[in-house]
Amino acid sequence: MANRVRRTFGDDAGVQIIDDDIFRWINDAQLQISVDNEELLETVATSDIVAGQADYTTPSNMNTLRSLMYNNLRLRSLSFAEFNEYIDGFRNPAGSPNSYGNGTPEVFMVYGGVITLFPTPDTSLVGGLRIYYAKHPPSVGNLADGLGVPDRYHNSVVEYCLKMAYEMDENFDAANYKKGEFENQIMKLKNQEKTTSTEYYPRITVLPEDSTYDEGGWLYG
Repeated sequence: MANRVRRTFGDDAGVQIIDDDIFRWINDAQLQISVDNEELLETVATSDIVAGQADYTTPSNMNTLRSLMYNNLRLRSLSFAEFNEYIDGFRNPAGSPNSYGNGTPEVFMVYGGVITLFPTPDTSLVGGLRIYYAKHPPSVGNLADGLGVPDRYHNSVVEYCLKMAYEMDENFDAANYKKGEFENQIMKLKNQEKTTSTEYYPRITVLPEDSTYDEGGWLYG
């Protein structure tokens, strides 16, 4: 990858572009790719459940959280405000040791890199929490490191590196061209990726302008 960038740029000797520059550009390109295509690096992690513990740390490389499973049961995701409103309806009488009580979690929220379950688990489970998420790619730090994005994105990474090299050389026309090439390739590859996995199918609505919709609102073949 580094040799390809230098050769295309015309700096085989590495006079203008050093390895550290290329590593930094590669990592920036990979990060941009993973942000633009959240379905690209999907993975699953597990966490042990501890009885009486509601908070669990998200994976350090998490980009987008897809879903949570507690003991093979899907948990419902709530926003910060929704979560607090939801749990207020479960308060026990004042003076109880735990004003909310423990039980089997049904909902969760994510705030500040922390997953909070509710109700607080009342049972310890090994690997009881399954986290489905899209991750950020690992960083490249030396010539022996492989890229963290699939092979089909390698040319896009090269285009990004060349964009940065031309900017450093103050060849802004060439930099803008490579920027366009990078963005076009990412969009094309993104459209080729599989549709994001969802837990519900979208509703199909028939509109009046559809050819199978008559004036009375009935469908016909």
